[in-house]
Amino acid sequence: MRIAVFFITAFTQLVVAFLGFFILLIGLNGFSENQATASLIFYIALAFLSALGLGAGSSYTAKRLIEKHSFGKFGASIIAITGFALLGALILFIGWIAALSLAEILHKWK
Repeated sequence: MRIAVFFITAFTQLVVAFLGFFILLIGLNGFSENQATASLIFYIALAFLSALGLGAGSSYTAKRLIEKHSFGKFGASIIAITGFALLGALILFIGWIAALSLAEILHKWK
């Protein structure tokens, strides 16, 4: 159960990151390659690290919900996956804004 929760959360995070990556590419249109590279590396690193961290967090949370609050496995899994998927989308949105800001800062330093 914990492995399934981990993979579902991580997969959801990577799908949202994939969509955000293409929107970031559109947002970086007009910046030079040197300015955009740092932003892309930042966003990709954030996407993979958040997928791993949120996957681990959701599996741990599902386990704790089953043990402490006597939720069923299915209910605890749904709560953990939904909560961490929304948290992950928020993290990626903030990271997307930070990546665009990084490109703008590098553009100003040019």
